[in-house]
Amino acid sequence: MKSLKVLACAACLVGTISGVGFAKDVQTIAGSMVVPNNVTVISASKTNTRDFVEKQLNEAPTKSSMANMMAKEFFQNFGTTFDVYQLQGADKTGQKDAFVVAVDVKQIAQRVAKDKASDPMFVAAMAALDKGQIDPVTEQLMLGAINKQIPTTTTVVPLNDPKRYANLKTRSGELLIKPRTLTVENAEQVHPVAGTKYQTYAASSRLLYADGNLQTPLYANAAFVLKPGKPVLYVGVTTDVQRDYFKTIFDNAFKSIK
Repeated sequence: MKSLKVLACAACLVGTISGVGFAKDVQTIAGSMVVPNNVTVISASKTNTRDFVEKQLNEAPTKSSMANMMAKEFFQNFGTTFDVYQLQGADKTGQKDAFVVAVDVKQIAQRVAKDKASDPMFVAAMAALDKGQIDPVTEQLMLGAINKQIPTTTTVVPLNDPKRYANLKTRSGELLIKPRTLTVENAEQVHPVAGTKYQTYAASSRLLYADGNLQTPLYANAAFVLKPGKPVLYVGVTTDVQRDYFKTIFDNAFKSIK
């Protein structure tokens, strides 16, 4: 009788655990990714974002009709070629928020570099993206070239040239356009990720965006997922104070894409 009670309790425990769940699948443009069960993910393409942007473009078009047309065409592929996901979680310190941008690299490259469609290097790159696989030799060459560009020490990158706007000042004499910089700190080298369905490369960094005296500490975590025919770049961004909370979530989500 005692053994039956033990089995019954065990069955109840298993059922409870299965019902609560520790993780869940979330659909993205390259397939599903896994996030903790207590993290809510909202896809911008499933909201009224597209309608809002198209309305703004119609009511206040840019001076360039070409730019306006390209923007409209771009948003026609919202949810397939690119998407934005809002992640919301919480711990004992309060609510946590982050965003993940997903971009189909092949589709964007083909749209942006139409004039290079017949270039042998471009053709070879597109073929590799179609295959979804990079051979070891090319991988080492690629990683070596990319990682040479990644700062190994704290580096301040200027985003504009204030000298060009030195004559644009307010009545009080302040610069109308302030210097904008991006400080890169603790940048991680791009590296292959093991245990993934698709060949995947990842990197992360702490960032400090400064616009004049306004400073915003950020954390970015990126992964390039080489799904055959649909290679997608994922970039997760949150504030630096939430870095410890989201780092593992980003890492595991990008690694789980299938």
